[in-house]
Amino acid sequence: MDFQQSKTFQNIQDAFFRKLNSSALYSLYADRARQEDYIEIAHLFDVTTRNEREHARIWWRQLNGGELPATVDNLRNSIQVEEETGNDFYRHYAQTALEEGYNDISALFSGIANIDLNHSLDFQVQYEELQKGDYFCRPTMHLWKCMQCGNILSGDCAPERCPVCGFPQGYYQITSED
Repeated sequence: MDFQQSKTFQNIQDAFFRKLNSSALYSLYADRARQEDYIEIAHLFDVTTRNEREHARIWWRQLNGGELPATVDNLRNSIQVEEETGNDFYRHYAQTALEEGYNDISALFSGIANIDLNHSLDFQVQYEELQKGDYFCRPTMHLWKCMQCGNILSGDCAPERCPVCGFPQGYYQITSED
């Protein structure tokens, strides 16, 4: 039997989405507990959030042949998901809310649809840069900012390691102060 056609595969998909949902929900619960000054309970939700996210990662690996998909594949998928959500689902939800007289909720759906489309554009930019080859070098000079310590350097490439905090090149981004 083809694994992807099996009930076990469907169960793993279900478990994956349930763990993702639980992780997001418990994170919101932790925020609320902190607002109410229940710090120990917030900590419990935080720990459980991390556990649930790790369980989701375990199931995600199973869904992908034991490997986590590469970043380039994740970007490509994210572009599609955000475009679909922004162009289709939320627009439809906004129209339904409007027809039912929930103008404020319609506006929320429309606003979040626009945000999702912007997410798609952000993912598209990163995807295109990654596809070009050397992600941490550009043909012209830029200001590169270390996302760990805030150090800013000028150059066509980000440094291999931050000279201030020692974090690797992956912690550098082109800063808008350019």
